[in-house]
Amino acid sequence: MKKLKLCLDTSVISMIDDSDRGIITQSFFHFVTKNKQNYELVVSPVAIDEIEDATPKKKDRIMAFLESLTCIKLPISQEAHDLAWNYVFENILTEKHFEDLLHVAYATVFNCDIFLSWNRKHLAKLSTIQKVNLFNVANNYSAIIIATPQDFLNQKDKK
Repeated sequence: MKKLKLCLDTSVISMIDDSDRGIITQSFFHFVTKNKQNYELVVSPVAIDEIEDATPKKKDRIMAFLESLTCIKLPISQEAHDLAWNYVFENILTEKHFEDLLHVAYATVFNCDIFLSWNRKHLAKLSTIQKVNLFNVANNYSAIIIATPQDFLNQKDKK
């Protein structure tokens, strides 16, 4: 069976310590690592850059956590940057949210099955998901699932 490729947004990686979403995020990582034969975790250069901007203590903790997960770091991609700009030109989100779209573009270009984010305001939102997938399919990219870790856990319970 093919492993599902899960691309992690910075919000997911950094929420392990969050009081509200931390328990759900920890449950997500526990489930994925327990079933690592079914999942491959990846992180984009955008997420790595955002982690680099954290306080030294938080940065070290998050990077060590990523290493413990054997999370694959995606290479820098001009195609992902171009795709993110195309998302902006198509009014999927505004230029103000370019970095959010860049996360999704990396997940798309590197053929991830699911992009995970806690950003319900802009990314893990039905209208954004529909617009991204309409654009992706029309431009010879695969559709992508955009979900929160909670959505992911809720769906795996239904199988």
